[in-house]
Amino acid sequence: EVRRLRTQLKKNTITQEEYNIAIDKQIAFAVGIQEALGLDIFVHGEAERTDMVEFFAQNMDGMLFSSNGWVQSFGSRCVRPPIFWSDISRSKAMTTREFAVAQSL
Repeated sequence: EVRRLRTQLKKNTITQEEYNIAIDKQIAFAVGIQEALGLDIFVHGEAERTDMVEFFAQNMDGMLFSSNGWVQSFGSRCVRPPIFWSDISRSKAMTTREFAVAQSL
């Protein structure tokens, strides 16, 4: 489901708002499972992330990715490492929206 959403967003067949609504449902689902299991501390499931490095690098200025520059990171897992082309900076909050959604549940 989440992969399909990412693909639709990249192909512009859904809007950012539609994507956020769908991700919010995934966050609610993850929190609901943890709540039903009786856990004391919840995580939001990180449905908005593909690879942690890729997620943060895509949300920072000064980094970019190739379309096909995959490298093996460990085992059978492959990632697209960021390419640093300028000074690195963060121009916006990266996970605040998702955490606010999780806290509101």
